Amino acid sequence: MTYTLPTGLTVHDVERIAGGAAVTVSESARAAIEEHHRSADLISQQHPVYGRSTGVGANRLTAAEVDPVAHGMNLLRSHAVDAGPVVERARVRAMLAVRLNQLLHPGSGIDVSLVDGLARMLAADSLPELRRFGGIGTADLPALAGTALALAGERPVDRAGFEPVGPIRSDSALPFMSSSALTLAGAALTAARLDDLVQAQVGAFALSALAIRANPSAFSGEAALAVASPAAAQHAARLSAVIGDTAWTPARIQDPFAYRGFLPAISVLAGATERLCEAVEALMSRAGENPRFFAEDGNVVHHGAFLEMWLAHELDATAIALAQNAPLALARLRFTNDDSFTGLPRFLAAGTAGGSGTMIVEYVAASAMGDIHAAAAPISVHGAVLSCGVEEDATFAPTALDKLERATTGFEVMVASEVLVAVRALRLRGTDGPSGVLSPGLAQLVGVASRLPAGMADRDLRGDVELARELIPAFAAAVRNPGRD
Repeated sequence: MTYTLPTGLTVHDVERIAGGAAVTVSESARAAIEEHHRSADLISQQHPVYGRSTGVGANRLTAAEVDPVAHGMNLLRSHAVDAGPVVERARVRAMLAVRLNQLLHPGSGIDVSLVDGLARMLAADSLPELRRFGGIGTADLPALAGTALALAGERPVDRAGFEPVGPIRSDSALPFMSSSALTLAGAALTAARLDDLVQAQVGAFALSALAIRANPSAFSGEAALAVASPAAAQHAARLSAVIGDTAWTPARIQDPFAYRGFLPAISVLAGATERLCEAVEALMSRAGENPRFFAEDGNVVHHGAFLEMWLAHELDATAIALAQNAPLALARLRFTNDDSFTGLPRFLAAGTAGGSGTMIVEYVAASAMGDIHAAAAPISVHGAVLSCGVEEDATFAPTALDKLERATTGFEVMVASEVLVAVRALRLRGTDGPSGVLSPGLAQLVGVASRLPAGMADRDLRGDVELARELIPAFAAAVRNPGRD
């Protein structure tokens, strides 16, 4: 697959590009950037421009170095300091694609040579080394300054085949840095994971509900009307499509919140994930550089759009939504392991007196839930005062992303644990594969789960949990298209 930029990148598009999908640049868009650069030069002769004719931060009132090459390269060198763990290649590749897509929307006034350089860097898969710490949610300055130095040939890339663009002038140095592309890339990759996890949890819940004979009225379309959220109706419909005409006699008139509260909980998480995707996708496809040039009216606007408040808020809100869901997911494991609740052997340990069965899976899920809860404290309510007091706020969007990634990994483990325990319970009931008693949707889920080992004796379940994690994309696909192979 090849993506021609600029385009309205989705989070799943970024996921595919991070995994190696190719990128090309529209010739008409490239020509528009070239023309916009000429217009920005003319505007800059009429107006003072931050970072181009001045210093930056507390130096904003100081005239810049006369030599545009010296000023541009010094600006990049001074901002390229990062620290901590090395950022994984997939995210760096995603960042390059996000930044390229942004720059192809006229506004930055950047020299088209940097657009060409980014496209070559992606094509050669020759990436700069970036490190975690440096960004505070007011543009990923160190990451992008370091990338610019690699584009200029001053910093190395990790693979041969990239042709540098040479020294970068002051007309392009700050514009190139003026983006949160690294944070957006990570947010896109995490949102894509969450999008799959939400659907996979619907599948895991359907198996859990079948295994314990939950009362289906609690997650019916009628129940969704009481919840009132549009996402509740959507997920009630998805559950209905998966369950189809499979019928069972409910074991209870009213189940615990773990089952009765599924629609409210999944609605919050699905809504938060959708809003995060919307924010990331909007920000990946716009010219948000400071300052921004408007060629049509000969103006340059200095603004504060680089304060990533929207993004930070949605990252924090999604982490909170995960924290609201996690206790109910853990409770379903606990109830399924409880013989007094299910009528099945305690801990689903069939044939072994005093066997522990899937008891420890509860502990694994609870450990993962600890990470989810730790990540739920919002960071976007804090700030920082920097640069002699001139830059007096920070959104900490990169930190909010770190927290959400940690929570997403924990939630992935919890969904995998629910799949593992629910499937084992169904096998003990005699429902261990597609048959006439299951709807096509449930049969498809059980078929996906048939890769899980069948033995019930006490054994090391680490591999089972990891295999269940690997099945999450297939579970998500089955929920999106129930009953289709």
